[in-house]
Amino acid sequence: MSEALFHERVDNLFLHVEEILDEADSDIDFVNSSGLLTISCENKSQVILSRQPPLQQIWLACLAGGLHFELVQGTWLLTTDNSQTLGQCLTQALQQQAAETFDCSLLDGLQN
Repeated sequence: MSEALFHERVDNLFLHVEEILDEADSDIDFVNSSGLLTISCENKSQVILSRQPPLQQIWLACLAGGLHFELVQGTWLLTTDNSQTLGQCLTQALQQQAAETFDCSLLDGLQN
């Protein structure tokens, strides 16, 4: 995939994450800047999504640790073993840190 296409797909993904967060009942703030989507939860913890163009990956940083995802057949999958999707991991991170349930399954298989 070209770098331009990678950026287009990540921009689209981040936009969808923002739309999901707009539905929050809790006080969640987010900033999309310089390739990072920083989500600040009410308890002052953060969930950070970052794009890694040289690797064509998305990294998720949360209290549970750092996770790396690559696009495999249209779905962002965990690079260690392809066992979980970005949507699943982001749902878990937000539930843990924001104490609110979000349905991030829309992110799995998201096509431009």
